[in-house]
Amino acid sequence: MNLRQMECFLAVADELHFRRAADRLRLAPPSVSEAVAGLERSLGSRLVERTSRRVRLTPFGAEFAAAIRQPIEALHQAHRAARLRSARHRDLVVAHTPELGQLILPGLVDAWPGAVADDEARGRWRPVPMHTPEQLAAVAEGEVDVGLCWSVPEQPGIASAVLGSFPLVAVLRAADPLASRHEVALTDLRTRQILITPRADNPYLESQLQADIIRAGIPRTHIEEVGRYDELAVHVATRGHVGVHAGPIALTSSLPAVVFRRIADASDGVRICAISRAEARTSSVVALVASLRSIVGSLDIDDKLI
Repeated sequence: MNLRQMECFLAVADELHFRRAADRLRLAPPSVSEAVAGLERSLGSRLVERTSRRVRLTPFGAEFAAAIRQPIEALHQAHRAARLRSARHRDLVVAHTPELGQLILPGLVDAWPGAVADDEARGRWRPVPMHTPEQLAAVAEGEVDVGLCWSVPEQPGIASAVLGSFPLVAVLRAADPLASRHEVALTDLRTRQILITPRADNPYLESQLQADIIRAGIPRTHIEEVGRYDELAVHVATRGHVGVHAGPIALTSSLPAVVFRRIADASDGVRICAISRAEARTSSVVALVASLRSIVGSLDIDDKLI
């Protein structure tokens, strides 16, 4: 028996639905199911009855939920209070996706070079590479102070500050006929092989892109993932396919054989966000987010899209 198992069980008890409980905890549904099953094994009794149509607590499950709810909430409150008290004495943890780390963190090093003895709103920070879904979970658990990520939906208890918005772009070989245009439409790419970065890195941005691709009539069989964002331009240059990615890739790629063109019919721009726990926005976190907003605001990709 462990704390995670009991948290999963309480979420199921509240939601009476395993998928909703998993969404609330930012876990995969099988993980929640296994946690509840493991708790049942350790207790030697069923906690929930699940059929294809409904989930309900057993009498034993209802009694157990009532017994553990207040102690677990008290434990979480004590943990949150302790983290808030220690915040000024420890490094801020800044999680970042690999691409945004390369793009933004050099500017943060200049803006926040280290601890400032007489300034409580500034202090040391340390970076941790982490993709967006993992950032959301780590921020919610208090393991990360600020997450630097791409577009995210609203999440309970998570404050999301939009640092900047950028267009989707097509990544093309300089010799590609489409490179002569100022803008490219997704409908122009129906017969082309399209390269994207891994879907699991940010399923929220991926869902937006997939909706645009379907709307443009591009077959799913024409979509191919490449291993990493920094390999996308290389694949375009060597294979002649078309990459689709967030606009800031134009600032991190220096291949002369590749150009970038704004996608005219994308449904929305791509946002760079700073996420933090809504109840843990200390003066240091607020100041750090302000610095990140200034850095992102100085990024200019327009010259790269001509």
